[in-house]
Amino acid sequence: MKIINFLFGAFTSNFESETPWSLMKRNSILLFFLLFSIYASAQKATLTGVTIDTSENVKLVNTTIALLRSQDSTLYKFTRSKEGGTFEIDNLDTGKYVLMITRNRYADYFDVLSFTPGETKNIGNVMLTTEANLLADVEVRTRIAAMRMKGDTLEFAADSFHVRQGASVEDLLKVLPGIQVDKDGNITAQGEKVQKILVDGEEFFGDDPTVATKNLQADALKSVQVFDKKSDQAEFTGIDDGEKTKTINLKLKEDKKKGYFGKLDVGGGTDSRWNNSAMINNFKGKKKISAYGIMSSTGKTGLDWNEQSSYGSGNSLQYDDDFGGFYIEGGDDFSGGSYYGEGVPKSWAGGINFGDKFNDDKQNFNGSYRFNKLNTSGEGNTYSQSILPDSIFYNTETSRTFNSRNRHSVSSIYEQQFDSSFSLKFTGSGYIGHSNSFSDYTNQSLDENSVLVNQSKRSINSTGDNSNFNVNLLLKKKFKKQGRTISLNISNVYNASNSDGFLRSLNSFYTKGVLFLNDSTDQEKRNDSKVNMFNSKIVYTEPLIKNLYAEINYAFRLSTNNAENLSYDRAADGKYSMLNDTFSTHYNFDVTTNTGGAALRYNGKKLTLGAGTDIASTNFNQKDLFKDTVLKRDYLNFFPKVNFVYKFNTQSRISINYNGRTQQPGITQISPVADNTNPLIIRKGNPGLKQAFQHSMYINANRYKMLSQSGMYMYGGVTVTENAIVTNQFTDTSGITTYTYVNTNGNYNAYGGIGLSKKFTKADFYLNYGVRYNSSKYSNFVNGVKNETNNYSPSVNVGFNKGKEKKYDFNYWASVGYNISTSSINKAAETKYWTTNHNLDLTVYLPAKFEINNNVDASFRQKTAIFTTNNNVVLWNAYLGRKFFKNDKGLLKFSVYDLLNQNKGYQRQLSTNVITERNYNTIKRYFMLSFVWNFSKTAAGMPASNQP
Repeated sequence: MKIINFLFGAFTSNFESETPWSLMKRNSILLFFLLFSIYASAQKATLTGVTIDTSENVKLVNTTIALLRSQDSTLYKFTRSKEGGTFEIDNLDTGKYVLMITRNRYADYFDVLSFTPGETKNIGNVMLTTEANLLADVEVRTRIAAMRMKGDTLEFAADSFHVRQGASVEDLLKVLPGIQVDKDGNITAQGEKVQKILVDGEEFFGDDPTVATKNLQADALKSVQVFDKKSDQAEFTGIDDGEKTKTINLKLKEDKKKGYFGKLDVGGGTDSRWNNSAMINNFKGKKKISAYGIMSSTGKTGLDWNEQSSYGSGNSLQYDDDFGGFYIEGGDDFSGGSYYGEGVPKSWAGGINFGDKFNDDKQNFNGSYRFNKLNTSGEGNTYSQSILPDSIFYNTETSRTFNSRNRHSVSSIYEQQFDSSFSLKFTGSGYIGHSNSFSDYTNQSLDENSVLVNQSKRSINSTGDNSNFNVNLLLKKKFKKQGRTISLNISNVYNASNSDGFLRSLNSFYTKGVLFLNDSTDQEKRNDSKVNMFNSKIVYTEPLIKNLYAEINYAFRLSTNNAENLSYDRAADGKYSMLNDTFSTHYNFDVTTNTGGAALRYNGKKLTLGAGTDIASTNFNQKDLFKDTVLKRDYLNFFPKVNFVYKFNTQSRISINYNGRTQQPGITQISPVADNTNPLIIRKGNPGLKQAFQHSMYINANRYKMLSQSGMYMYGGVTVTENAIVTNQFTDTSGITTYTYVNTNGNYNAYGGIGLSKKFTKADFYLNYGVRYNSSKYSNFVNGVKNETNNYSPSVNVGFNKGKEKKYDFNYWASVGYNISTSSINKAAETKYWTTNHNLDLTVYLPAKFEINNNVDASFRQKTAIFTTNNNVVLWNAYLGRKFFKNDKGLLKFSVYDLLNQNKGYQRQLSTNVITERNYNTIKRYFMLSFVWNFSKTAAGMPASNQP
């Protein structure tokens, strides 16, 4: 009407001065515009309807009704339902749209609509179903997107991806686009390693993610969410502090939250193989109780992915600038026993997890206890090529090992919201553990003419205890002015470990194949370490102008450490009473750090931008109690950070992050005392090392179309290190190698990739594919010559997922990669080879409730001039089973593991000027009869799948 009034006013403003002819022309034009406006208005379409609850037949008010453009799923128009549940969206352009109707606690409703010119489309009553009542047998006109972005979270609808009945969460993750699960259970999402698994947003058995991925059933999940979890501090202030953890959240279906569900798996087989496990989850309201138990000799352990980097005992204390204290490199006595396919395992594990919210959700508690015991016996061979400037050494080592480890662990989280502005969060965890280990090694080195250089036999055994206690308190306060906050974080970590063992070795050295020297070592090794780290940090945020915030922070950190590593030689009376000063150390380390920092953050509708830096003054005091000497070092460290996120729309975005950090030398890297654990490989520190500085940049972009169920993601990253701390290696003519450490420049690591996925609706299958590229340069020194090792490894992968209910489920994944490694000190020793991996999982559902499953995991590795043996493996596992009980919840199956008896333990590694291939024993073919029962029951006492 405004346009018509404007035109009418313009055409009639000089009416009195017009001639009859000009007036007729002007009125004709006016009439044309009036008719055109009326016609154009008539061509617009209108949508009407009513939203109703299916169970109560109640008309729903304030429900969101949105129309999305079909070509890119972007929002076109939306409204909310009025009294009586009615809604209307008018003035619609013609074309095709996606109708999306959403309401809290109701299942999302999707439909595809097309509008013709002037059409008024009344879709009548839209029946919305609560999530609690949305069961598999309810017919609802709904279309749930298989994959979509919700804010910064990528969400997969679990039921949109086919996996066999009774499959675990780990099986489901393997078929999700952009997610890979390796043979060790490690998960990678969009090129980044997943570090945390949550269940309904909460911890599940503390830091042991495999309890969830290996024991929860895939059909219990509503969705899988992938996101970068910010620190508690960043989530509170909204200002990114650069601390992110790649996280997967497993959202359970509503019917799984009322009553109990679980899984029982009992089986026995040939070759002393047995596998018994059980998990039960009992949920009632907001109270959740879960328990599990495992007894297995088939490799199922339930151990944490990150056991290797847990705090514990060892000889190598390292300082971490971000953490503000020392940690012990190489893991504790429980690490390394985590079974990743090497050796033959026997494991026992169990635990209980409890969670509850009370006092109107103002208080929340989550706690767990776990026990793990793992015995592993193994043997293997390692072949390596050491490249020197003027020669090459070939080494063959055979080993026999036995490890026994156990641990009791507890963890807890308590949160209290005193009011809308003030909250408290307490986290605590700890463990105590014990270990026994024994290893035998036989070693032989040859020169490039295959002439014997040295031989060695050594044995190492050790018994030890380790413990860790970690507490953290976070207080958060919001003020009346939006964006003004203050928070205080206080934490303390205590680690203690001790071990007692023996090193015995006999070494023979040759000149031109003729023996000229025998050397032996017979020592007792006693190690004792205690580390205490106190950290505190206060952060204040202040809004400056609209969408712009400032943050200032101060942190104080104090670390006190005592490390005693003693070596005793055997005396004439047979006792180990002679202290060996050359291989003994006793240090006290005290580190005090004061850190101040500032950052700015802009939070726009589409653009988020943050930048800042911390400056840390570190005072390092190292006291050698043997030599009564003190080494003091003072560092001024910088930690710049920049992050950028731009959201093109709700379905696509790009993010860029940069972080800079100093890297201090580790204690073993500066300590001049030699480590002779392997008498043929001696390591000594360099007190004159400088600190290194790392520049790290990461970029990620993704786009997901809900209507076409397709997606694309790209990622890339690079880390460049200044004054990198590298090895300075010297290998003498007898084959003894001594390592020390120096600084150098030029080291980098870069990676990138692109992935695409698409659901082919008519054919009903999912296809995802991508490419990845890794490259790196590492410089070190070998016999006085600087050596630059360049590694390149491009690869491509493809995945295919299709299933038909009660007929078959088919999943296939493959990758092809090419590896190139060159060393500047000996370019003729270039290494190139192909690797190909395939995984096929096929389940066929037969009549009379029988089913047959085949899982084939094939690895092919090209032979090289050095590694000439055939290490291809086709691992074929299969079972024939029959379903029992109502809803086919029970399965009796006869399985065969490694049907072709080809399983081999194998690893190939390229590292600076050393190329290594390792073969080791692992689980071989066995047959097993087992029974699996997936059970569930709702609070009402009826099976979950039959609840009305």
